[in-house]
Amino acid sequence: MVLKYRSYDNNEIVNSSKQSFKINSLNYFHMEFLEALTTCILSSGNRTIQLTRSDIIVSHHFKNIRISSKSRHDVIRLISIDIKYPSPLNQYLVADNPLIHDMMNDTNKDLCYICFKKIHSQICHNYLDILQIIASKKRDKYYDFQSQRISGLLLTELLHNHRQKISKVDSDFPSKKVKYASKDTQAGALMSYIASHHGQVTLSEMANEFGYQKNYLSRLCQKLFKQDFIHLRLNIRISLAKEQLKLTTKSIEEISNELGYKEVSSFSKQFSQITGISPQNWRKKSSSD
Repeated sequence: MVLKYRSYDNNEIVNSSKQSFKINSLNYFHMEFLEALTTCILSSGNRTIQLTRSDIIVSHHFKNIRISSKSRHDVIRLISIDIKYPSPLNQYLVADNPLIHDMMNDTNKDLCYICFKKIHSQICHNYLDILQIIASKKRDKYYDFQSQRISGLLLTELLHNHRQKISKVDSDFPSKKVKYASKDTQAGALMSYIASHHGQVTLSEMANEFGYQKNYLSRLCQKLFKQDFIHLRLNIRISLAKEQLKLTTKSIEEISNELGYKEVSSFSKQFSQITGISPQNWRKKSSSD
């Protein structure tokens, strides 16, 4: 299935649906690729992501997403495809990177997605063009082979230097059962959890959520992020604040309260220390960019 959406600042609702043919779900994995064709704002639940042209999101299944853009042309391209599990998985689908494997093997979440930004390679978009053609064709005996190979090549290309491309704050990684997952999945899951709680979570609460000992989680944060939990949470709070200042008309006081600050002055002080600019000036600067 291939869908394209236009939006005239009217918050169009996107609902993809799985393909209608009958498949054995044990042998297939449903995957969706969303490509931003221009600058737009994507909202789902309490998550808001600003996308620029060429950003790509890889997901299980998008539901109830709102797209807002001032463009009068196509805003996003959504390619929905079912991939037959290859065997062995890591040899024929995504080289030897465990990040996508972790997402594919997570059956506990209806939706998890990874947001890739700063994609300068035209190869990714060429692969999407080919996938669009494949997904639009009538399913036949060659469909599985073609969709599997092209999807694998696209994912492998996205994962080149993936640490510079993946936006961990914007992504929603596999669920809390990540103790034995890859480092990238662990880091993404921890950041997603903090972001989804607007930075209002303690080390003890997060340790309990993920089934870790508090001291172990503290060491894990230092290992994964090269900083302690307090500074990790602070940096995520500031990232969320930047997003709210740029994408919404909420007051500084509202944003401060959402992020758990008791005093606006404390929020403004920390924001200025991290960014070198006040929240008010950040909003003015980002609106003029």
